[in-house]
Parts: sequence; C-alpha cells; structure tokens
Amino acid sequence: MSTPIDQIQRIQDQVHTLIERYRLAVGELEEKAKQVEDLHAELKLQKQNSSQLRSEIEQLRLLMAFNGTQAERQALKTQLNEWVREINKCLAQLNA
Repeated sequence: MSTPIDQIQRIQDQVHTLIERYRLAVGELEEKAKQVEDLHAELKLQKQNSSQLRSEIEQLRLLMAFNGTQAERQALKTQLNEWVREINKCLAQLNA
C-alpha cells in the first residue's frame, strides 16, 4: 500500500514531467512561428520578384513589337487599346 508521501511524490513527478513537456511544446511552437515568419518574408520577396519579371516581360514584348513584323505591331496596338480601356475604366471609377 502506498503512503500519502509516496502519492504526493508521484504527483510531483507527474507535475514536473508535464512542466517539461509544456516547455518543450512552447519551444517547438516558437520555432515553428519563426519558420512561418521566415516563409512569409520569402513569399513576399518571391512575389516582388515575380512582379518585376512580369514587368520586364511586358517591356521586352513592347520592344519586340516595335521592331517586329506587321502582325506583331498589330498585336501591340491591340494590347495598347486594351490598356487604354482599362485606364479609362479606372478613371471613370475614380470620378464616380
């Protein structure tokens, strides 16, 4: 039969074990939070890079269209007209 002192000792051991597990869990959680933060920063950087590359692609298309064939110039004219329509829509929304 276990004495009350033995029971108290077992409870204290369990409490210490739980405290240690809690500390480990908090440490892991902080590590994961740091990883998430790092990944968010990397994602933001990749989005900026992607946006810059898209802009460069558009610039190259424009340059190629000015130096290209009649069909390429027509495609440029169509694209420019589309952009003008989009700009006009934006201006109409701003004026509304």
